[in-house]
Amino acid sequence: MLGEERREYILNQVKKTGSISAIDIAKTLDVSETTIRRDLNRLAKKNLVRRTYGGAMAIIPVGAEMKFNTQKEKFIKEKKKIALAASRLIEDGDVVLLEAGTTGFQTALNIASIKDLTVITNNCDIATLIARTHPRFNIILSGGILKTETHSLVGPIADHTFDNINVDKAFIGITGIDLKRGITATDHIEAGTKKKIISCAKRVIALCDHSKLGHISVNFVAPVSDIDTLITDSDADTEFLEKLRGMDIQVIVK
Repeated sequence: MLGEERREYILNQVKKTGSISAIDIAKTLDVSETTIRRDLNRLAKKNLVRRTYGGAMAIIPVGAEMKFNTQKEKFIKEKKKIALAASRLIEDGDVVLLEAGTTGFQTALNIASIKDLTVITNNCDIATLIARTHPRFNIILSGGILKTETHSLVGPIADHTFDNINVDKAFIGITGIDLKRGITATDHIEAGTKKKIISCAKRVIALCDHSKLGHISVNFVAPVSDIDTLITDSDADTEFLEKLRGMDIQVIVK
């Protein structure tokens, strides 16, 4: 087995089980422990695993990535591209808010090059991920009502948090955005919290795949003009995007 194949096997085992032992992997692959330790060190340098005494563990908490593998989640490839583009807007020294959502989580996976950052979030998975991968960052997790299916925090306590902070950039997910009806959300409590998130940011960056453009949900959040930047994928309706640009909204297509 070649080195790349061996390291891919190790990485898959870490993702499946959460942690692995160098001794066990060495026995399974019939190679020396020294070889496996070198492999683990290489993977750790790439921020793909976290080294432990005698082995390695997953950087992403086990189960946190599962929601991206369910059939309920669509356009994952597009969301990963959007998240990568979003991460490139983050600079050292920023105070950023990553709203709960799959694209926000993916954005958190792409900030390895940042050295100094304050991250505020209303999602337990995002906070846990950053705490494990970037313990040097300042991390603030809002309080609120826990939505068990998404691990997000919403409601009056979360709203109070966002009423009392100021951030450089807020990265928000969108359920629907329509030129006339504005930004909308399915859940009225989440809609209220999203309003507070938008109001505390100097720059609001909306992350949404093409399916959300022109879609209208039941609860109004904010007018389209509250967005400073929208990042979407290449299947987005070009006429819709041109109208956004006509409103002085920066549009990034990935």
